[in-house]
Amino acid sequence: MTSLSRRSKAVMAAGAAIVLAGVVWVYFTFDPSSYLFPRCMFLTITGLQCPGCGSQRALHALLHGDIAAAWAHNALLLIELPLIAALVVAWRLRRRYPALHRALNSRSLIITLLTVIILWTIVRNIAI
Repeated sequence: MTSLSRRSKAVMAAGAAIVLAGVVWVYFTFDPSSYLFPRCMFLTITGLQCPGCGSQRALHALLHGDIAAAWAHNALLLIELPLIAALVVAWRLRRRYPALHRALNSRSLIITLLTVIILWTIVRNIAI
């Protein structure tokens, strides 16, 4: 039974690697501003930018090493990428480091992040 779980983990890891390679290929090959990538429904309906507006273009710019362009498209995404990575690591190592997992999933951090996202949305739409 142990080999089955190791085998399934290996299959899942290989599948994730294939999906990741496909996503990277798409982002290196296609420019999100000129192809039929999904458009933000909030922006389409209201004319205002949501917190995620520009994320596709920012990721595309990051994959091409253009940090300045990524910052211009969605600065919040760039700021939150290390936090997202820390959350993934903390979740993966939650049994080994439960205090880190609890700290990154605490109510105060979640409320702080929600407040930052709301303020980001307001500021980016006032600055337009």
